[in-house]
Amino acid sequence: MLMKFINIIILFLSFSLATEITQDQLNKVKEITKDINKASDFSLNSVTSDSIYTLSKMNDKVILINFWATWCGPCRMEIPDFNELHEKYSSTGFEVLGVSISDTKDQLIKFLKAYKVDYPILYGDQTVMQKIISDYGGVYSIPMSFLLGKNNQIKRVYPGAILKQYDPNMYSDLIFNIESALSENNKENKSSD
Repeated sequence: MLMKFINIIILFLSFSLATEITQDQLNKVKEITKDINKASDFSLNSVTSDSIYTLSKMNDKVILINFWATWCGPCRMEIPDFNELHEKYSSTGFEVLGVSISDTKDQLIKFLKAYKVDYPILYGDQTVMQKIISDYGGVYSIPMSFLLGKNNQIKRVYPGAILKQYDPNMYSDLIFNIESALSENNKENKSSD
């Protein structure tokens, strides 16, 4: 994601020297920016099933990627609301992925003995997690969530905790965007049939 932005800046700086933008230059801009909102791919292990979740293989779903950690109080507070969302929308093509930024498998297993989590909790080693965090623009604080639509297009970024009880406006915004993305997916799926 960062490299895309750097390429765009370089391209625009080169355009600023020209008096008129050519069609070739416009085509280069379109090529560089065509996937600018596409979430970076990753493959991570699930704690409970030892399955590997690869984001690019889930491009037909609406996905809420939640970056979190077991030591984060607001992250733990989100879990019941995310369980509820998972239960309500999972049958319609929605998935919540809890991506632990710093916990080991053993720490997560112990955590899951104390907390009920109905959606996949994913983890990786620190090198893998640092790359993913960097690919997502640097997750500087947690929790942070990304809502993805079809083809892993980033629809919305939610910095901070999404809590129905404490921030009903943000929670309502999330519900609205989930339902909108699911509706878009259903329309596209019906038109392609």
